[in-house]
Amino acid sequence: MIVIYSTRLLRFLVPWFPGIVGITLFPFIILRKEIRGTTEALIAINHERIHIRQQMELLVVFFAVWYIVSFFEGWLRGLTLYDAYRNIIFEREAFDRMYDLGYLKERKMFAFMKYREKH
Repeated sequence: MIVIYSTRLLRFLVPWFPGIVGITLFPFIILRKEIRGTTEALIAINHERIHIRQQMELLVVFFAVWYIVSFFEGWLRGLTLYDAYRNIIFEREAFDRMYDLGYLKERKMFAFMKYREKH
């Protein structure tokens, strides 16, 4: 895991979500520069580390395909871009557990499967 703080790079990679805090592109975690050294950064890093684990379990490529298909499936069902993003199985796990800094120590493989039910 390599953490990069770059608001400019983040805006370039995800221009349709201007308020985004971070993104994971294995093995990189890219976070907004403004949050460096804050509690928000710790929580964001934990959220993104959950994605790192998910990506490793699915060999990155399968994660990416599943992530993109899930996003478009939600959007085509009529969800807003933001709601389609939040409804992705991987995001549901990461958002649900991001405040639990010890989660990854106890997390079982493929734990995201507990979040299959669509909202």
